[in-house]
Amino acid sequence: MTDAAPPNYAAPPPGPHPVALAIAHDLVTRYRLRLADQRDGRLGELLGHYVLAAAMWNGPRAALVAFYEPPADPALAGSDLAARCDAARRWGFDRLRSQGAQVCDILLIALGPLAGTLSAATTPGDPVRLGVAWVDPVNARAGAVLPIPPGLPSIGELRARVRAVHDGAQVPTLAAVDLAERQAVAGGYVAPVRRAMVAQPYMTYGLIAVFVLIWILEYATMSLHPTNSGPDICSWGALPNALLYPSIGQSPACDVTWWRFVSSAFLHDPSSVYHVLFNSIAMLFIGRLVEQLYGRLVLLGVFLITAIAGGVLWWAVSTVGPTLPGILPNTISLGASGGIAGLIGLLLMLGRVQGKNVPVGITHTVRNYAVTVIVLNVVLTFVFGPSLDINNYAHVGGLIAGAALGLLVPPIMSIGGRDHAIVEKVVLWGAIAFSAVSLLFALLNLTTAILHPPSFAG
Repeated sequence: MTDAAPPNYAAPPPGPHPVALAIAHDLVTRYRLRLADQRDGRLGELLGHYVLAAAMWNGPRAALVAFYEPPADPALAGSDLAARCDAARRWGFDRLRSQGAQVCDILLIALGPLAGTLSAATTPGDPVRLGVAWVDPVNARAGAVLPIPPGLPSIGELRARVRAVHDGAQVPTLAAVDLAERQAVAGGYVAPVRRAMVAQPYMTYGLIAVFVLIWILEYATMSLHPTNSGPDICSWGALPNALLYPSIGQSPACDVTWWRFVSSAFLHDPSSVYHVLFNSIAMLFIGRLVEQLYGRLVLLGVFLITAIAGGVLWWAVSTVGPTLPGILPNTISLGASGGIAGLIGLLLMLGRVQGKNVPVGITHTVRNYAVTVIVLNVVLTFVFGPSLDINNYAHVGGLIAGAALGLLVPPIMSIGGRDHAIVEKVVLWGAIAFSAVSLLFALLNLTTAILHPPSFAG
């Protein structure tokens, strides 16, 4: 440290300084930190060395903002701060181990002016990021000695609080800050998630309605026409595998065309109501979770992308031939389960890369639910799948694609995610536009089949 402190500096009164209380109110209401009791053993070697502190004790990010009174003698301020920085960094690394966090952000705030600079800047990639700031209550100023880590109050915010207190703004008491923290924990932190979880998932309902309506039309058109005189399931847009040829008794039009990778996801077995019923129930439980946590655009876009990915994997594997399990000649793929598996994969990644600020209890619950569904609907179906005509390859393809998207697509901002980047919106809307065109081609193909019934071999 260099230079001397301004001569008009006056030490703050005993106890938490009014400026510290004003900033602490922001820490507990806006930054989701909790007041740290000075008797809390989690403070470790920092215990008793700070007049007020607030911390984040759980989740993938640890954090600490601590206020201290610098020595009145400027000659001692530098060595005092260096010792505090060393102790804070040791505490940060210990917190990473005990909390299981990925990063620890620390901000030390001196309740008095500090002159000079400090050379112990945080290196890029350091999991413990340490910042040092000072506030001058007498002259309503603030400054930084070490850059403040992201996600903590900026110099502008600190300066605004100091000026407000200096100009006579009402300052909360410590009890008021504690009450604000309790109210924020009880309502503010979880309220956005609570509101999201009770919002009506209209897109989910719409997809289920489309599944059911198309199934009814499939059933009606195929039951009203005798065999070989009306549109078959291939005419509706089912996806054949690479081993299906027109000479085996299927429609000559049942070839692998690009639009079938989308249309097949909206079709279900017309001879069994259980197929559409089970997929609709799965969409109700899984789709609504995705819509409430990620939004309607992500629900629809991810469903379509992963449904396509599941169909692509199934068709690609079928090119190897019937030597692989579950690959039989003359089979077709239809159903929404590939896209639903993709939504499960998306939920499986919640909070790992995207959505790290989503409440930890929500992320753990959702991920555990996703794992349970995967075990029941993917792993077990490899055992019973052949007898139930379950397309496990479409499930696996959709699941992998959904998990990959989960690394990139964030949940909604109000629950701890972020706004979508332009490229993310372009990809999601592009998938929706591509699917809309695909369904139009499927409709034209079906219309042609109805007006000009295909001839069949045999």
